[in-house]
Amino acid sequence: MQQLIFNQGDASESRIYYCAHYLADNLGLFAAGQLQVTFTTSASGGHTVQGGQVPAVLNRDADLTLGGPMVVMKHFQQHGADLQCFCASVAANPWFLAAAQAEPDFQLRDLRGKRVVDVGNVGTATMTFRWLLAQHGLQDEVTLMAGSGDQTRDFAAVASGEADYALHAMHMLAPAIADGQLSSVSSLATLCGNVPWSAYIARADVLVEKATAFAAFSHAIEQALVWIASHDAAELAARVQQYYPDYPLDALVTGLAAYQQAHVFAPGSQIPQAEFTHFSQLLSAIGWLDPSQPVPYHALVTQAGVEK
Repeated sequence: MQQLIFNQGDASESRIYYCAHYLADNLGLFAAGQLQVTFTTSASGGHTVQGGQVPAVLNRDADLTLGGPMVVMKHFQQHGADLQCFCASVAANPWFLAAAQAEPDFQLRDLRGKRVVDVGNVGTATMTFRWLLAQHGLQDEVTLMAGSGDQTRDFAAVASGEADYALHAMHMLAPAIADGQLSSVSSLATLCGNVPWSAYIARADVLVEKATAFAAFSHAIEQALVWIASHDAAELAARVQQYYPDYPLDALVTGLAAYQQAHVFAPGSQIPQAEFTHFSQLLSAIGWLDPSQPVPYHALVTQAGVEK
């Protein structure tokens, strides 16, 4: 039995759009590939810092993690190509807009003159939303307010009309939507185009050293992603609920259904070059990457595990 240690970061990183590896575990897909995957967090991973899953991988305290290729791109510009993305996970922006009432005919232009609370205050997500507004000529037409740091308070402000929309990942919005406090009005996935928002990441040398294990991991994730695409949210929730013990089941079904409908889950384990390039261009446009230093797809993305 081969083994891989998977550091997921702190507990908050275990979001419902990261459920493919949990599904693979539940379905016995890792075991079928003679692979044992140990899930750990930055709190128990040893030498870690804030956002500790990447240092855990760099320090060899873990074999892999899951996160944004944006981190791999930034790391390349600052340090070189010792980190690589090797398997897809999230293929689109998982952020949504929610309002107090349903708006079935919502268009982005409807934000003109409105107040949007950026509940999560997540840097790249905020910058991407600003980029999206600029693409539609709305950068000076929308009031984007920083979240208070109290999610409950921010959601209540939208529900009461003190603000018009909440911007957050569906992972956080789903409980309020399932309770009837808020209604989802738009996914940002289609608006931003397909981008490898999240992927499985490892050191380039460890990918070579443990090629057989990583091949088994990628194959299991491929099967899990195909399963997600062919089953409904209730069936998926039943499979992964045990991995989210504090998350309400109705919210889990609501959130997973929203992600399925928005095609947020990657369709397979491949990370397409065109989507990687589009993401790097977007990240350069918002100032996350240095536009004068291109990020090469073939240096930062390996599909070797899939091919083998």
